[in-house]
Amino acid sequence: MTEQELRSLIRQVVVEVLADGAPARPEPRNALVLFTGALLGFEASLESLRRLKATGLVNLDWTQTHSASKILDQQAIESIGMCPAEKSLVMGHDMLIIPTATVNMVAKVAHGIGDCLASNVMAEFIMFDKPVVLSVNACGDTPDKRGWFPDLPAGYSRMLQGNLEALASFGVTLASSETLDEAVGSLSLSKGPEPAEGKAVSTGSTRFDKLNDPVVCAERLIHDGIVKTVAPRTTLRVGAGALITALARETAAARNIIIEREH
Repeated sequence: MTEQELRSLIRQVVVEVLADGAPARPEPRNALVLFTGALLGFEASLESLRRLKATGLVNLDWTQTHSASKILDQQAIESIGMCPAEKSLVMGHDMLIIPTATVNMVAKVAHGIGDCLASNVMAEFIMFDKPVVLSVNACGDTPDKRGWFPDLPAGYSRMLQGNLEALASFGVTLASSETLDEAVGSLSLSKGPEPAEGKAVSTGSTRFDKLNDPVVCAERLIHDGIVKTVAPRTTLRVGAGALITALARETAAARNIIIEREH
């Protein structure tokens, strides 16, 4: 059984447990999927969207930028079975999913610039305080990015990370293309708004004694898969500029793991 098959099985079990004897699940949210012209993480994001559609947690409408229509595989997108979004891109949808975020679009929104479809739509979702889930594969200092640019200068890396941290401070949920469905599912099933990456997260008043030695992680993107490899009741130390996804924080809280940044 592959990791993705295991994840799918776990999600199915969780949904069934929640449905068995629990209050009725909320009506599916209407999500707008916005493709921009980024190739890194594209195929993985399509697999995430297929898994997400199968859960029935959200209704998926989609649109794309002009560059995306020229660069991305249109037949692959259409094969998912999403509905083309025609009108009311913002007001007609409860959340925004950006599976292929470009450096250009992220930089614009991070600095308050709205001069194209993607930057304007994303900015409006943020200003209306609607959930936004964004894939960082192409727009951050990620393994995918390093695969293309192994000698990425430190200053450029800090710029990429800084733009993503700005979005996180606006309430945007950062995820990898491989875990978009998990991030959206977590938001859809939660009773309240998901803690945004970059904001303080309360783990309640429960205290525990840390029994395990601290674990140091040099990865720049801390996702739930990394957290799951750490033993419960452990401190996970990450770099000062590391990006921590909302799902990673939730997993850490559930496993009594404290995530600390190095100074």
